[in-house]
Amino acid sequence: MAIRRTQEQLLGPLASLPATAPTGTTFLTTDTRTLYMYDESFIPQEISGNIGASGYSSTGAFAGKPTSNDYVWQNGTGINYTQSDVDAGLFKVFSLDKAVHEAVDNPYWTSPAPTGKGGIGLFEGEHLPYGVETLLDFEHDYDALYPSSSGTGFEGSIGRIKLNDLIAGDQLRVRFDFNVIPQISNTTVEPALWYSNRDASNDITFTFPLTAQPIFFGAGTVGKAYLNRVETSAWIVSDEDINALTLPSIKSDNPVIIQPLSMLITVIR
Repeated sequence: MAIRRTQEQLLGPLASLPATAPTGTTFLTTDTRTLYMYDESFIPQEISGNIGASGYSSTGAFAGKPTSNDYVWQNGTGINYTQSDVDAGLFKVFSLDKAVHEAVDNPYWTSPAPTGKGGIGLFEGEHLPYGVETLLDFEHDYDALYPSSSGTGFEGSIGRIKLNDLIAGDQLRVRFDFNVIPQISNTTVEPALWYSNRDASNDITFTFPLTAQPIFFGAGTVGKAYLNRVETSAWIVSDEDINALTLPSIKSDNPVIIQPLSMLITVIR
């Protein structure tokens, strides 16, 4: 495998590690998963134990949160999963909203001092995996990019979990926090990551749900809100995974109301 440059990193097998390189250059070995940085003498120094390869980001920027109530869902309101959605067997995806991000993704701590970087998520870029600029894109407009698209499940969606800075071998974990308000007893809800691989031309090659354990709501649950914190994972093993589109979604066998709250996106490397 030849060395290739991605942003400010060099990637390649250990045997291809250059003996010298400009100070500050990094080299990540694709076979041993070891990270090196070149010192002031232009010599590679292993820093795998000093800079975390894994990391995470979080957001509460789901579209539809009510501006009239400081972006907090009120009783009985939310995103409707309708009988038509049931009949279609739809995995309904939940869009993001930049304006909601700017309103709700504000650090609640003062020490250590927040970075002040906007447009990245609640943690303002802190704790991201090494070499990753962001795990969120709040403005990705699916319909603008694919105006003639139909049947992918992403039609009408805004935003995405951004995977473009990941590398093959990463594991993606997404914890989706949401309330379910059942409308009919004995309802089963299936949370999932709705996932579309894309090739180098951004053409969608395959679309599928990465499902979590179904959640059952029996007698006595109608009209009540139930908090769920569901984790779903995906392996990043190809360039099409790195260029994939993905958002949290749910499918239900009866109409329900969903109140999307937040998600925690973790990359394990």
